[in-house]
Amino acid sequence: MRSVIESRMNEELRHGIDLLPVQFPHPDTRLRALGELVLPLYGYDLATTDQEVQACDSRAYEETWADMLRLQEEGIYPESFACIDAPVLMLHGARDPHPGAMIRRSLEPFLPQLEYHEWERCGHHPWMERAVREEFFVVLREWLAGQINPDRSPAPPAPSL
Repeated sequence: MRSVIESRMNEELRHGIDLLPVQFPHPDTRLRALGELVLPLYGYDLATTDQEVQACDSRAYEETWADMLRLQEEGIYPESFACIDAPVLMLHGARDPHPGAMIRRSLEPFLPQLEYHEWERCGHHPWMERAVREEFFVVLREWLAGQINPDRSPAPPAPSL
């Protein structure tokens, strides 16, 4: 993931990231600015860049990420997912820096009910991607409708956004 992100960066973006501590001394506003700055690295062909983020909590972000790394090192994650018996759907973009197929393979031994759907022309945020955003909502709506009532016919198409 890091190598993909690094390969997508240019000097202007690196310089912008370097300036963030000066421009945004508060860690929460700096985290939000960083997210806005690197959003294009995670996208393929974004229809919007509005992430509807109200606030960022940098402390929670750092603590959550540190906890995830600890759980992986201790062998708790993803092994603890084996107790999940609910249906699971993973919707992923092939151009997402997060390696979807690899993540799916690591989860399948613990989540055999995992369903995976991947779009080729899509990054990290399918609902923001020009090529797949409508289909994303259709797939999600139909899958959810099938979980609520498996005998129900497929959901109607999503409205255009």
